[in-house]
Amino acid sequence: MMVRTVAIYVRLSLEDDDPFHGKMESESITNQRDLLTAYIRNSPDLAHARIKEFCDDGYSGKNFDRPGVKALLESARNGEIQCIVVKDLSRFGRDYITVGNYVSRVFPFLGIRFIAVNDHFDSNRRGDIDSIDTSFKALIYDLYSRDLSRKVRSAKKILAEKGVYINPVAPYGYQRAPDDKHLLVPDSSTADVVRRIFSLIADGYTTEMVARLLNMEGVPTPSMIKAGTPSAHKNWHDNHWRPQTVYAIIRDRQYIGSIVFGKRVRQQIGVRKQTTAPLGDWIVVDDHHEAIVSKDLFQRAQESLGGTYKQHTKHVKSDNPLSKKVICGVCGYAMILHGKVNRYYSCHTPRTVPDMDCFQGKIYENDIMEMVVEAIRVCAQLAVEEKRLRSVEKEKREVQLQTLKQEIRSYQTLQQQITEESRILYEAYAMDGSMSRTEYADKKAALLARREKACEDEAAAKQRLESLWNGESKFIEKYKGLTDLDKLTAELAADLLRFIKIWPDGRVNVELNYLDEIPHAVVRNLLAAI
Repeated sequence: MMVRTVAIYVRLSLEDDDPFHGKMESESITNQRDLLTAYIRNSPDLAHARIKEFCDDGYSGKNFDRPGVKALLESARNGEIQCIVVKDLSRFGRDYITVGNYVSRVFPFLGIRFIAVNDHFDSNRRGDIDSIDTSFKALIYDLYSRDLSRKVRSAKKILAEKGVYINPVAPYGYQRAPDDKHLLVPDSSTADVVRRIFSLIADGYTTEMVARLLNMEGVPTPSMIKAGTPSAHKNWHDNHWRPQTVYAIIRDRQYIGSIVFGKRVRQQIGVRKQTTAPLGDWIVVDDHHEAIVSKDLFQRAQESLGGTYKQHTKHVKSDNPLSKKVICGVCGYAMILHGKVNRYYSCHTPRTVPDMDCFQGKIYENDIMEMVVEAIRVCAQLAVEEKRLRSVEKEKREVQLQTLKQEIRSYQTLQQQITEESRILYEAYAMDGSMSRTEYADKKAALLARREKACEDEAAAKQRLESLWNGESKFIEKYKGLTDLDKLTAELAADLLRFIKIWPDGRVNVELNYLDEIPHAVVRNLLAAI
């Protein structure tokens, strides 16, 4: 198959210990790019191709939740690339099962060649894909990743016990010392805000009252302070003070000069989700840095909030199907559930941000449940109809599928023949001297035109093949048995329900998962009718 575009994928993990040093990207990324580019330019069958780069700088290879690799796979599915080149298999990923699935199944089906330079792996070579050596290397990479994670976690714990500040982000009110990144010093622009928050709480203000006051005065929030800096967190987006933010500051012992490590832990290596660790497992080092508030003021603030250092229970898994899924359409925050019998949701943002035009009324839980159930039923009916249509056309599609596969193979064979003809043509011109430059140029142009036509025909055939693919869709799989659904369970909501948006005028938007195969207009019309 003619390779028009080669994708190079480069990745650097934070665990690789290759800091930026003020540069736009790490040296490791640059070195990977140089290696892969040189390999491509020195490969006769790839040298003519256009190079498209995909990069993940600062992402672990333990999972595939990476923007660069997601874009790479999307381009692969869309037929935009014909070859992928990486430094080694571990750059692509360290989960050997997922890597093996892509290399042995997904990429061959898409007609994409996969090359790992340092591992001497090329999917075009018969036997490489299923070789014991390749599988063993992938397994080793996975085990290495897990072992490295354990070592990193252990090293961080040792440093924390020694009093070394290892968190990547300084807490609000502090900044890293210019001459020592492991030391915290008060930030003159925000430390006074922290002191004021503690004083207000100690004087009897509630967290909601403090948040409202700070919003009215236009005091920048922690996320606003960190925005645009190396310390910014990708999930920070809050431009308004909220009671939860105030509460977190009051409970943080760092403001009396202590550091705390290990409050949040991952239950499994490679999984991003964290849970709150038992209080006894926290590592606390007192008198580590200059305090912003006195221990007396800190203690009075704790007592005002009702005790000291009680472990939060808010992270306990809820069996409420709508938990954290009912969202205000204006502020974007989860609405609060009230009551025990006739339970209802309301938005609390207007309590702390007076000018925010959020939903001001009550919307009852049962009404929302009915809307979600009805939306799922509508999708279920559509899934049944889609499955029926696919079944009617199944036999016809099977014949078409085989015909298209044969057609694609013929186009690929033709491209290989044209490539060989191009080589022979060049040898006749450059070595034998039996062909004039003008004759060579004319014949080469004709071959290029034939190859381009074959590539276009192959791409068109693949598109037709994709449209006829007979695998049962996720949409049908998830919704086909739910036409008579009468109750929304937590498990079902976790799988099917993305969220429910409530707007100031009372409009409710139910957004469900697995609807990508349905035209957007159809989805909108169906859900609008509920």
